[in-house]
Amino acid sequence: MSKLVVHAKIMIDGVSDTPKKDQLISIEDGKIVSIEEYHETNEEVIHANVVTPGFFNCHVHIMEPVG
Repeated sequence: MSKLVVHAKIMIDGVSDTPKKDQLISIEDGKIVSIEEYHETNEEVIHANVVTPGFFNCHVHIMEPVG
């Protein structure tokens, strides 16, 4: 089992109208298991300035003919 804990100073979840500040994101085996207000923890924490939803490279085929 792999586990990551991320402190997102600013988190954009793609659902809320405004970004959330100081969130603690716990990830186990590649899946988010919890998002809560940041607090001290005994686990090693990765500190990130901004966390956003996953993006994909949507401009790859922009030069292909349409139709």
